[in-house]
Amino acid sequence: MSVTIIDVAKQANTSKSTASRVLAGDTYGVSETAKKAVLSAAKEMGYVKNSLAKSLRTTRSMTMLLIIPDITNSFWSEVARGAQDILDKAGYNLILANSDWQAGRELRYLGMARSFMVDAVLINAPGIDIEKLEELSCPIVVLGDRTDIIPYPLVGTDTYHAIKDALAFCYDRGHQRIAMVHPHGADGEGMSRIRYQAYKDFHMEKGLPFDESLISYAPLTVESGIEGADLFLARKGKPTAILTGNDLVAIGLLQAFQSKGISVPEDVSLIGMDDIPAANMVVPRITTVQKPQRQIGMTAARLALDLVDGKEVAKRTLLPAKIVERETVRRLS
Repeated sequence: MSVTIIDVAKQANTSKSTASRVLAGDTYGVSETAKKAVLSAAKEMGYVKNSLAKSLRTTRSMTMLLIIPDITNSFWSEVARGAQDILDKAGYNLILANSDWQAGRELRYLGMARSFMVDAVLINAPGIDIEKLEELSCPIVVLGDRTDIIPYPLVGTDTYHAIKDALAFCYDRGHQRIAMVHPHGADGEGMSRIRYQAYKDFHMEKGLPFDESLISYAPLTVESGIEGADLFLARKGKPTAILTGNDLVAIGLLQAFQSKGISVPEDVSLIGMDDIPAANMVVPRITTVQKPQRQIGMTAARLALDLVDGKEVAKRTLLPAKIVERETVRRLS
């Protein structure tokens, strides 16, 4: 009986997909330890490649999968549009999947990719362990800045400096007690850790007391902003400004404050993040950190196309953000 990839994977103590990738010569994202184990097991067991099976696996579907948290957030719709514009020109179809921040959905969509239905996956994966991506047999591009080391090319915004720039914008206008709405706890990884560290570093650099209680943890939705207004009003030592995790939270806070007779920016200043169109439509118009949304999608798609063609690509691409000043940050001094 001939030796199969399943046999090699079992002997090497790796997943079937990892063994398959190594034996096909695609070791991008595979650890050196796993690579050596697979090659050693294949040699020891006398594994012989099945050329027919290989040809079936390498036939392109001309389709890529984009997994994002929520298409109703126009930040992600712009990212998706940027990716589609590039892929359309290359003759590719784009399948869009919304995870709604749920790890279970992300895993289900990844299962589709494992069935060789797509040529590459572009994913913002806040809900799953990055190691789950190792089970895929196609190129992967990760969307969003992260602190954890990942073996895949990454495209996102320079979140660390974006947070510090937003805090500096408020500080230069006299604000020293600045709250932040944060998507995850301080012990989180990825973007969550970056935001927390930037906030902490800024306070240390400016000689400001680091008050952990000024950081609120909530999903980045309008509803979270509305609910967070009550937490603000219940504080004894209220902040003079609030940096929100995205513009949706800022809009929710603004709506709730206005309904309770709290004036923005006279009573409290707000600064959002992303610069979605709605931030410029509410009254007062929200000052925010503008991210290059469409450019992120376009860059990620170009990287995916290069990976499919077997080309080397940059491991980490962080695009700059900038402050868009509007009407929600008051100058105190």
